[in-house]
Amino acid sequence: MADVIKFPGAPADRPFAEPEAGGADTETDFDALHSEAFRELENRLCDCVNMAKLAFDQICEHKTDNGELVFAVAHTWEMLAKLKRDYYATYHNEKPGGLHTSST
Repeated sequence: MADVIKFPGAPADRPFAEPEAGGADTETDFDALHSEAFRELENRLCDCVNMAKLAFDQICEHKTDNGELVFAVAHTWEMLAKLKRDYYATYHNEKPGGLHTSST
């Protein structure tokens, strides 16, 4: 994306805006940076889903009258599991399953 007015000495507002500062200077370079960032999310996303599942399993075994706590833990796991499915759908160039559906 080209700047309409370029101010000398103005800092770049995006890491890919200034090639002389080590940023990307073409759309291809930006796409490569974006792709790498997307791929780097995989392990962290999977870790979050696994931790949420463990919390869900624990809360199901715990006797509590706090319905909001149970809902929050269960729904967090559902949302993260859906995010993981959508991540892999996008990664495999498939259509994700919708914005805010949370069925697992």
